[in-house]
Amino acid sequence: MGQAYLEPVEHPAAWKASDFASLDDITVRFDQRHIDAFEEAWQAIDGAGLTLDQVERENFEVPAIADDLADIYREIVDGRGLVLIDRLPIEDWPLAKTEIIYWGIGTHFGTGVSQSVMGDRLGHVVNIGGKDPKERAYRNSMPLTLHTDGCGILGMLSIRPADEGGLSQYASALAVHNEILTARPDLLEPLYRGFRYHRFGEQGPGEDPVTPHEVPVLCQRDGVVSTRYIAGYIYMAYEELGEEIGAFEREALEFFDETAQRDDMKLEFMMPPGQICFANNYTVLHARTGFEDRPGPDTGRMLLRLWLTAHDRRPIDPRIEIYRSQGIKKQENRENTRYAGDATDVLERGVLRY
Repeated sequence: MGQAYLEPVEHPAAWKASDFASLDDITVRFDQRHIDAFEEAWQAIDGAGLTLDQVERENFEVPAIADDLADIYREIVDGRGLVLIDRLPIEDWPLAKTEIIYWGIGTHFGTGVSQSVMGDRLGHVVNIGGKDPKERAYRNSMPLTLHTDGCGILGMLSIRPADEGGLSQYASALAVHNEILTARPDLLEPLYRGFRYHRFGEQGPGEDPVTPHEVPVLCQRDGVVSTRYIAGYIYMAYEELGEEIGAFEREALEFFDETAQRDDMKLEFMMPPGQICFANNYTVLHARTGFEDRPGPDTGRMLLRLWLTAHDRRPIDPRIEIYRSQGIKKQENRENTRYAGDATDVLERGVLRY
């Protein structure tokens, strides 16, 4: 069991939204030399007949801009943990070309991992389930609370906005730690002790639907603080177990949420088509507002999601992982799963991932 870290986190990743004058403070702009480098790399891949899953770092060498990508990577893993990239000219490219170039950029930051039992390493964030409370959140249109995903680095590329809503939200979990330390340090103990998690039907062979161990919301190794947090999966786990979360523990979870959602803590913005956001999933929480659109193959909100294992391993408490490895292990003859229980109550607490 990890002990609560009772020191302020003094690091660039412990930022508040109020620290930034504008989004320009976290934005990197691609110019023509970047686009030319991507075009050249894509032409070589296309000429070799490689599919997206065959593209590795060595297939996407971009020496003219390699230092720029290295700077972005260092900002993700060692800096603020959040970078907006403006932008890829997706209106000039077929979707398949956009996907390969986006994937290629990701290979400079980490290794792509599966995002579901279907083994999809490039997720299409689209509205398939509408407001179905049992559908994975990246496939419906319901609002989400701030949370993390099952990876080291999260990438989101905007392809199409919703007709209405669908704003992206990001907040620093390290800044949340600092705020709780100042206002209610007693609440850090249950957050560092952790909670059982529901695996939402995506457990691997031999794994239970609920984690046998408590997953810490916050943990510390070698002075490095990290987070893993999906509130709805916590409430779902205890519902499955037929157990109650203690009043003090519930207060800690609610205070964590309330702090992260404050206007001075949380960035909120609309991602225009072609813009990319990369976030350190061990320091940055993310969410989206609910939205309305016209679902269809060529309409409605669409983003491309990457889950990456960073090239540099972060010192973390191993209990932080909900599955046995980063990402969700692909399973043969399995479709994307839906929660079989009554999801109404847990949805109100912010179930599911982006």
